[in-house]
Amino acid sequence: MTGIAIIDYGVGNLRSLEKAFAATGTQAIISDEIHVLREAKALVLPGVGAFAACMRAL
Repeated sequence: MTGIAIIDYGVGNLRSLEKAFAATGTQAIISDEIHVLREAKALVLPGVGAFAACMRAL
């Protein structure tokens, strides 16, 4: 089971977010695979400032 999964939907600075989690000692993975996302304990949807682009991509 994955702890934190960062949803890769083509928008947002995913690597920066992954590095921010790592800086706190927290492992997070970037994925667009549904089975990985379903097994994660928590999901992060990056790009809140770009909500319109997010909704188009999803």
